[in-house]
Amino acid sequence: MSFSPWRSIKCEVNGMVQSKTVGYSIAVFAVFIMVIGTVGYTIEGQVEDIPTVSTTGFVFFSGEALPSNPAGLFVNADTSITWEREDIFLVIADESKRSQCDSIRINGGAYIESISGSQTCQYGDTGYEATSSNGTTGVQWHVSSGEYYAGIGTQSGTLPAGTELNIDYEVKLSASFPTYLFSFLLGLGGFGLSRME
Repeated sequence: MSFSPWRSIKCEVNGMVQSKTVGYSIAVFAVFIMVIGTVGYTIEGQVEDIPTVSTTGFVFFSGEALPSNPAGLFVNADTSITWEREDIFLVIADESKRSQCDSIRINGGAYIESISGSQTCQYGDTGYEATSSNGTTGVQWHVSSGEYYAGIGTQSGTLPAGTELNIDYEVKLSASFPTYLFSFLLGLGGFGLSRME
């Protein structure tokens, strides 16, 4: 069996071509991820039939959770929420705060109203994730994992019986810093692989 130098050279050339192809493919894929992450993707929707507020100042929550962000480490999700009424405020709260406020609603707010100066489940409560009284500018909220709910309340007076409120939300998804870092390192590795001889 004779040794052929041409066969050896051919194998080396094929290996180099394959390395370059794989390397460039990885680099292009990394750039693609960064571009898509920068452009982002927008989700729009509406939460309907938030219960009527019947206790002055107290918050009432929708039974439908807002979209969550289970991939928070890799994807940023920023939400803008607007509504059409000027006589209410809107809050975003987690499951625990919602349950607390629902209990107050069931009891008609009697316990809280008996505590002088208490702001629990009212506009001045600091336990919400986000809050706003301006429906035009709305609420800006950085979405994280878990269940969160939209709620409404009045700063003074009560809404008429049968009042309904629909809120519109817009969620902008984009790449987070770890995603950019991973893509950069991936692209760097792909470029390095393509330069190997």
